[in-house]
Amino acid sequence: MAMIQNSPPTLSLGVTVMPEWFQFEGIDAVLDRLQALGANALVTSPYLLEIVADGEGAREPPPDGDAGIVRPLDRALWGRRETWVRTAPSLVHDLSRYKGLRYQPSPPGALTLAQPDLMDRVINAARGRGMSVFLQVMAASPPGYRVQFSGALNEDQCVGPDGQLHGQRVDRNASLASPHVQAYGAALLAELAHRYPGANGLRIDWPEYPPYDLRSVLFDFSLHARAALHAQGVEPLAYGDLVMQHLQRWRQAAQSAAPQGVQAVREQLREAGWDDFFGDRGDGQALWASKRASVGAMLRTYRAALNQLPGPRRSLQPQVFPHPWSNWSGFAWDALGETADAVGVKLYTMHWPMMARYWARDLIGSAPGPELDAVTGAMADFLGLCDATPTHGAAMHYPAPETAHPVGVKRQRDKLAQAQTQAGAVPVVAFAHSYGPLEDVVARVDLALQSSLAPGGSGQVWINRYGYLSDAKLAALAPVIRQARAASHKAVT
Repeated sequence: MAMIQNSPPTLSLGVTVMPEWFQFEGIDAVLDRLQALGANALVTSPYLLEIVADGEGAREPPPDGDAGIVRPLDRALWGRRETWVRTAPSLVHDLSRYKGLRYQPSPPGALTLAQPDLMDRVINAARGRGMSVFLQVMAASPPGYRVQFSGALNEDQCVGPDGQLHGQRVDRNASLASPHVQAYGAALLAELAHRYPGANGLRIDWPEYPPYDLRSVLFDFSLHARAALHAQGVEPLAYGDLVMQHLQRWRQAAQSAAPQGVQAVREQLREAGWDDFFGDRGDGQALWASKRASVGAMLRTYRAALNQLPGPRRSLQPQVFPHPWSNWSGFAWDALGETADAVGVKLYTMHWPMMARYWARDLIGSAPGPELDAVTGAMADFLGLCDATPTHGAAMHYPAPETAHPVGVKRQRDKLAQAQTQAGAVPVVAFAHSYGPLEDVVARVDLALQSSLAPGGSGQVWINRYGYLSDAKLAALAPVIRQARAASHKAVT
């Protein structure tokens, strides 16, 4: 396990570059831009991509529950900033590793056979330049290559306290309690580590129940998750009824208070037991603990699969939502020390106002207007998104490309500091997102840099994603990164 440093850290900067950019722009061209930026690491995923007819495959960029349809790419991909895509694995999988498992990897496609060594060439070229390379897969969404694609069966899907699936959710994660999902993820990670020995490590995305909306936060009552609930001393069906009773009270309180504004919503929700439920000793504790147990078991399963491989230890790095969402997403902070070498905390701030609105939608419905704005503002306050309580929530929605993200600077710093407290000796890596107007992106990346280089910081920052790093953003960020790196070297010497 990598440890946080007592001495001042030196800066390590990575960029998420999905493989389509190497396919389109060329390996050396992309690496040249990364190094000019000041990056010394990259993460990519083990697939290949092609453009398909509109409506086929999946949308790029991801729609983020339709809210993200406003966000075209900054860099044109085969001449397009919005398109539809299909993927194929970057390797021909060794099916013997998956024998007897419910989930199987995708078969090789024409792209796989045409470019069977693309990932090898990316890894070798980057390592030849002194850069670290990581591979990223989905933690609980077979086949696991990319966020938009999932082949999980209904019996392995997450279920709400009402016993129902949630068809309008943003993510595609299966139940993290499913042994079938865990077995597939372990086999995939082990195969990737074996097949690509030049990679420095593996990152897993969404090793939690993504809390994009309130209904998703109240997962998981699936058949697989019931054992974890029983272990917390509750009977799942009766406990599900209790949670639904809470939800009904919250909805009544929010609908009653919404015409009176943000503060009235917060007060009436508090009186209806909202804060207690989400607090340290409320009725939600059995649910949060059951999810942490499932995620902890998954992390241990993945760590054990990597430990069985010969050779040096493979780095395993989960990436998760920040506080307070990770308290309810089930992320197992207590399992990090024995499983992970670092943990990424995602400051994907375009999602935060959208999430406040989605939580509000689950309380009073989706009809736009001042009442939804008031509940959205109350959710933004509860979730700690702004440095001051919003007077209303009208600005809290998925920001357009030219709109600065309506989140607080102090709140971002606090979330990183809280994560390091929860992670203990495991380094926390700040993940900044490159979506948004240039000045806002530079400010948010600089915040991540300064936080990571502060006392007790890891010195590690990732920028997600290359597709939103226009040439202008690359040029504007490079001197900020040079200055941060120079300051870190000066502090060390």
